[in-house]
Amino acid sequence: MKSPFLCPIRSVNKLLIVPLLLIFVQSFGQEKSATYFYSSNEQIPLAYLRVQVEDGSFMDFTDLAGKLQYLKQEIPENSSINISGYGINDTLLSIKQIWELDTIFLKTKEFELPEVAIKSTLLSELKIGDASADGWEVSDPMTVTGGPEGEFYRYTVRLKIPKKKQLYLDEIKFYVSEILEEKVNVSIRMLYPNIGFQIKPGKINSINEFKELLEGNKVVEVSMPGWTQVSFEEPVPIPDSVKDLFVVFDLLEKEPKSRFAIANQRVSKAIDLGFYITGGEIGVANLHPIHPAVEITFLKER
Repeated sequence: MKSPFLCPIRSVNKLLIVPLLLIFVQSFGQEKSATYFYSSNEQIPLAYLRVQVEDGSFMDFTDLAGKLQYLKQEIPENSSINISGYGINDTLLSIKQIWELDTIFLKTKEFELPEVAIKSTLLSELKIGDASADGWEVSDPMTVTGGPEGEFYRYTVRLKIPKKKQLYLDEIKFYVSEILEEKVNVSIRMLYPNIGFQIKPGKINSINEFKELLEGNKVVEVSMPGWTQVSFEEPVPIPDSVKDLFVVFDLLEKEPKSRFAIANQRVSKAIDLGFYITGGEIGVANLHPIHPAVEITFLKER
């Protein structure tokens, strides 16, 4: 004789199977894929790369292991992906290439460490910009006008390097506007053009024509308005041929929620507002009156 309790138990189990199956399918569908990015030269992970869909809404960064995690349904099947960040030229790949490979190897930019040693203990400072001078506040972060979807302005500064004796980069300061709403990590990238390459205001240049000054990625946390100071373990030698030095502030956030902005300083002939657009377009704004509030300290031998 069948137990009268078996029927309700079975019916309850049948009812439970459907939602459990739906939960399983939904969880499986939301499983993230992962792709690793490595340098083809040194075979090391490429951290803090910006990976962005061209004319799309998806954008994220690789972690310290060079890993990018994403949901496949976030990215259209025929998308092109722009990859940018410290140590590489901006690279365009199809999403299918990323889906098909567990690891992407990218050629890194050549890094040339000048063979220069500080010969004298008698060093003096040379400053570009003035952290003690008055400046102007801003009401909103700068934006990219007419740019592709998902593009937001990366604060970029061009420094005119004076023709002096051997210079060594010692310290960077930049003034974060009071409109900052939440802390944000900022990747600071310093670039200089190849020998003989001329920088002209308003001209769009390719990142391919530039070299990295810093030997590694410099990431700082900005948690409050005011002057942020960035120091280096050792002074960084500036190659003799360098006349223009670009400082790019790349925010490590998916959306511009922090409202990070660099205020302006009143007078500095050696500091110009620049631009760096996804795709590797870099240059100096055409006769722009804005001078971002930065102070760069160099050391020079007396």
